[in-house]
Amino acid sequence: MTTNITKLKSGKGAPPPADETPDVIATDTRDAKEPLRPLQVRIPQSTFEEFSERAGREFGFSHGAKKQLFLKMWDAYKAQNM
Repeated sequence: MTTNITKLKSGKGAPPPADETPDVIATDTRDAKEPLRPLQVRIPQSTFEEFSERAGREFGFSHGAKKQLFLKMWDAYKAQNM
């Protein structure tokens, strides 16, 4: 089977017209960003592994799961102690 190279596109083509391109800035539904600061602590490796496992099971094994678990724990702590 041979390929007819005359039917292949040449060049990159044109970008989509501006009126068809969605405005992703205006449609951003995320909450306003608060500046983030690192929180660094040293804990035993076994505790880190347990925490990572729990975060993964609760929030999915993806980027940010440990942060989400920490924030959930912090909210529960504040609700209990304030």
